[in-house]
Amino acid sequence: MAHRKWVTPALVLVTLGTILAVLLVSGDPVSIFVLPTLAPTILPPAPLSVTSLPAPTSESLTLTPAPTPKPTATLTPVPSPTVTPTEVPSPTATSTPAPTATSTATPIPTPIPFFSIATPILVGATPALSGTTPIPTSVPVAAMAPGTINIVVLGSDRRPDWDDWHTDVIQIVSIQPAMPAVTVLSIPRDLYVYIPGFWMSRINFTDMYGELYGYEGGGPALVQQTLLYNLGIPVNHYVRTNFDGLIGIVDGLGGVDIPVHCRLADHWPYPDESGEYPIKVLGPGVHHVDGETALWYTRSRRTSSVFARERRQQQVLQAIWRKARSLDLLPRLPQLWAQLRAMVVTDMELSDVVTLAEIAFRLDDQNVRFRNIGYQHVIPWTTPKGGSVFLPDWEKVGPVVSEALGPVPEGRLWRTLQSVEVWNGTYNADWDQLAADRLFREGFNVVIVRADRQDYTQTQLIDFTSTTKGSAVSYLQWMFNISDENVVSRPDLSKEVQYRIIIGADYETCRSP
Repeated sequence: MAHRKWVTPALVLVTLGTILAVLLVSGDPVSIFVLPTLAPTILPPAPLSVTSLPAPTSESLTLTPAPTPKPTATLTPVPSPTVTPTEVPSPTATSTPAPTATSTATPIPTPIPFFSIATPILVGATPALSGTTPIPTSVPVAAMAPGTINIVVLGSDRRPDWDDWHTDVIQIVSIQPAMPAVTVLSIPRDLYVYIPGFWMSRINFTDMYGELYGYEGGGPALVQQTLLYNLGIPVNHYVRTNFDGLIGIVDGLGGVDIPVHCRLADHWPYPDESGEYPIKVLGPGVHHVDGETALWYTRSRRTSSVFARERRQQQVLQAIWRKARSLDLLPRLPQLWAQLRAMVVTDMELSDVVTLAEIAFRLDDQNVRFRNIGYQHVIPWTTPKGGSVFLPDWEKVGPVVSEALGPVPEGRLWRTLQSVEVWNGTYNADWDQLAADRLFREGFNVVIVRADRQDYTQTQLIDFTSTTKGSAVSYLQWMFNISDENVVSRPDLSKEVQYRIIIGADYETCRSP
């Protein structure tokens, strides 16, 4: 396969402070690398002429676009929705949540007056029944640090002439310019939410609905409203892309180093001499991968969950971010802007991106955070049509959103002042680097030092501090599952580090966080 040496898209990653190489995750081994053509620049779409409108449902797979009359009533924007969300029904193993009302009619989507996506205001809309599925009320807008910029990154499997596609990657890039700090929050593609003006559906249908039904502002505007209504996330800008060029991005950077914490085994997308698709395996360790392997790593679902796949996507994004920064690409951004615009669809102009580039210059790696709405934050549910989805549990999702978008907590800031020395006390290659990666992602400064021996059976924590005030001992114990018996207090103010982690044979590489 001929690869174009596209370093330019890596500048998006650097500029946004988050690596925006969106890795899409659908398809079988044969079609996994069929690369779609980039979607056209998004403009407020003109009405599409059709002769009939099918009754769409949340599980529809074939949709026919149709115009709908604009409302004559004036809709008043609501600047800060504060309605307490109604509790979503909690499913059980033997029953399905009972609807609060029944209806055989499915509402026809009503277009909303056009507004700038840079102004994240929830448009007033009265929820209608979605078949027999109850509609939740809007949630409060998340509290954010002053000047926060939120960018939604959309990655779809759209191909030319398709009228049915899905946005399987939705990532919120939240940038706090003053510190600066960046948080990347992954939104599960199967999150079952209310699409304002439409119906209940998987969130990965939202962009398609906005395009096919002529929503004012297109798919990104409808995505903005959906995120604001269901998760309280205000979006200022969007970037839309697909996985076309990802292989070239990684290869153009000379490959990237990915810390693989959990063993992954799946079919390689290319057949061998006998026409079979071999199983490729990556075990725990740090692997230098090319573009094809990076794409395989992010799209695999054979031995892991959708939530684990989202974490792997973020690992690759972080790897691209680190490599792009090491190559000092930021100064070339203005000259490469025209090429960049050919790679992505966005409402941002060069002036916006230059501003973000200035933030990226000041950004420390410790202040790049990755967060996920995980399995523990949602409720598995089966739709009336039999689809397997996840209902957001707001009592659990709300704190995740608040922590991701809010000011960087002081509890994390003190970690940037704490240094941890890591020893690999085993014969397992790269275990010290995996432990260091885990610490780094939690905000600690890390240094790797050669161990005095390699026959440690249990992981140990050495505490060189002389006070319990601001101590990270309990946090490190939780991170590495270290018992009290394996914590050793050894005060030494001459040490340049506050703690030492000695990795033992009992270390679990595949463990959260």
